[in-house]
Amino acid sequence: MALKQENASENSAAVIEDITKQFHTMNLPRLADGRIYLGTPFSILENFRQAIIEQRTDNEEKRFINRLRYAGIVRERASDAFKWDNDTYPLVEPGAIECALNIEFISQKKNLIVIGPPGTGKSLLVIIVVCKALRAGFSVKYKTAHDIAVELREARAGNSLSGYINKLKACDVLVVEDIIFATFDSETAQSFFSVIDKRYARKTTVITSNGNINEWADDFPDKRMSSAVLGRFYEEALLINMNGAEDMRLKRAKGMFEKTAGSSTTV
Repeated sequence: MALKQENASENSAAVIEDITKQFHTMNLPRLADGRIYLGTPFSILENFRQAIIEQRTDNEEKRFINRLRYAGIVRERASDAFKWDNDTYPLVEPGAIECALNIEFISQKKNLIVIGPPGTGKSLLVIIVVCKALRAGFSVKYKTAHDIAVELREARAGNSLSGYINKLKACDVLVVEDIIFATFDSETAQSFFSVIDKRYARKTTVITSNGNINEWADDFPDKRMSSAVLGRFYEEALLINMNGAEDMRLKRAKGMFEKTAGSSTTV
């Protein structure tokens, strides 16, 4: 009997310790005082602990969804949605995709550049990466380059340019999708360069492109500025070249069409 009582006391002490840790994490110091739980039956303590864990999980999931929406991402995508093998991307350096997915490059404040034709999985890979970054506590802004160009012009017209630049500068990860589809006039190009320059070696910028980024930079109003932008893109960057890959969207569409046509023939 004495041994059972001793084990029960040890179990209760362990549960109380976990409860206090949970409340400390939630910044609720009064509820984190373990003395208020002394003498409570073990079964009640255990149920209370489970209720706290479930509530924290629900709260964290709600916060994640809010952060996802604030980042500009419609829904979370997990790693298992991105399927590839050694033959899928013939030009990708070995280990590059794994390095992107483990998101260590974000802690290292390195950039990520993903290039390739439409339908090869660029955006899917990037969304998975930034969802992982959000789960890890990093702040993210996900925008197309065209939207950034438009918003920079609007901010300048509304005398809020510095605030908008600072917002893009501040996030841990800035995703600039479809870089070659953005055109910049002279003033907007300078503003865009300011964003990239302020993030240089301080924050992670993710760039996707359906075409040659060098050719896009050639259209910059100032050639010296275009060279500086490219330098800040590529220096210390993880590059994933998806050229030579099959158009996954087209492949899925063909598969669905063939399946539908086969069903119609059977009928």
